[in-house]
Amino acid sequence: MARLILAVAIVAFTLTLAAPAGAQQPMDPIDFRPFVDGRHWIVRQPLTYTIGVSSDSVTVPPGFVTDLASIPQALQSIIRQNGLYLLPAVVHDYLYWKQTCTRAQSDQILMLAMIEHKVRDFHRFAIYEAVKAAGSFAWDDNARERAARLPRILPPDRMRIGANTLWPDYRLQLVQQGVSDGPDTLVPAAFCARGDMSVDDALTKP
Repeated sequence: MARLILAVAIVAFTLTLAAPAGAQQPMDPIDFRPFVDGRHWIVRQPLTYTIGVSSDSVTVPPGFVTDLASIPQALQSIIRQNGLYLLPAVVHDYLYWKQTCTRAQSDQILMLAMIEHKVRDFHRFAIYEAVKAAGSFAWDDNARERAARLPRILPPDRMRIGANTLWPDYRLQLVQQGVSDGPDTLVPAAFCARGDMSVDDALTKP
């Protein structure tokens, strides 16, 4: 375990040296509404991420249900669910749901957003490596759920939830009532393409 932590720290330090300087664009805070267990949250306002100094952006729509930062159990003793990586994690969650970008592009965009939100090097690298290693499970689950037309974006008239409501139960109710996804937003190809660039180019090229 000590060797693993040392290896992570060394790589994180290397990433710090390579991180670009200059103007960057962290996201503005937005409102969320939690389900009763605090595991899932409803996005209450548009959440827009514009990469670096570019004009390439994506907006997570109101009504999107997210589990914020899904931290693997092995990392929960050192990384909590909520931190500076919270908004980048929500954007990543939406990219995994939409699947317009490739999974590799989505993971790299998560890294870019964490850099712009000044996530600590150790945490940034640990989260990035975790989604690279285990993100395929969430990616595949999302593909199956989309194919089955399970809702993940609540329509405006379904965003008020009861005090004891859990997301899996509420989702089942929506399916039984024939409710489909509310309005989503476009994920532009140019935004996805930033995930194929080096970190420096993605954040500093217009």
